[in-house]
Amino acid sequence: MLTKLLKHEFRATARIMGPLYLVLLAVALGFNFSARLMDSGNFVLNMLAALVVMAYVVAITAVFIVAFILMLQRFYKNLLGDEGYLMHTLPVRSWQLVLSKLICALATTVVNGIVGILAMFLMMPLNWDEIFDTQLWQAVFRNLVQQPDIILYFLEFLLLLLVMCAAMFMNFYLAMSIGHLFSRRRILMSVVAFFGLNILDSVITSTLHNMDMMNWLYGMDLSDHAGYWLGILLLLIPTVIMFLLTSWILKHKLNLE
Repeated sequence: MLTKLLKHEFRATARIMGPLYLVLLAVALGFNFSARLMDSGNFVLNMLAALVVMAYVVAITAVFIVAFILMLQRFYKNLLGDEGYLMHTLPVRSWQLVLSKLICALATTVVNGIVGILAMFLMMPLNWDEIFDTQLWQAVFRNLVQQPDIILYFLEFLLLLLVMCAAMFMNFYLAMSIGHLFSRRRILMSVVAFFGLNILDSVITSTLHNMDMMNWLYGMDLSDHAGYWLGILLLLIPTVIMFLLTSWILKHKLNLE
């Protein structure tokens, strides 16, 4: 059933994000041409190029903002809003509903990054003959084989970013779930819960910093593999706790009235 939930989530997200991605890539390609027009002395062409540059900035900003708001809106609307009456009657567990939202949010974040990088390549005046030069890629591959740690460090860094995003989304999800326990002013209480959770996180972090054991942990060299995995673990623990609390609230304390 989790697969069906994910399928529904991805379809609903793609209907909104898909056109935005196409617009961003098209504007990035237009930025490439506008950069060449800026070299000309024609005032009209320079103005058109400037407009394309502004459109690119607006497009890439809109993609990330809309994606973030959409992920929060789908959680609130589907699980805590009017659609919650239907979602919570499905033969699925509460943790599966939360997990489907989280996976879709993380996948959308990853796609945002990929599309953003692709847009950057399209907007730059690249020499495509050099990019598809087989000798260049063979040299890059040989260097990576000689230094395999580079790939591992890169993957660990990406995993750390992914866990950070998961912690961020779960923070918002838990805050919205706590806010929905109140009968009035739920959005306001969600905001209060969000700041409360962040204050609690700061207090716990400050307390742990004062402990000898945590001083030793934070004193580790974060440039090695152990440092990356330590950071991942320290972020993963509160993420799992927030996931379990959100699932528990949706199962035992949900109030859709």
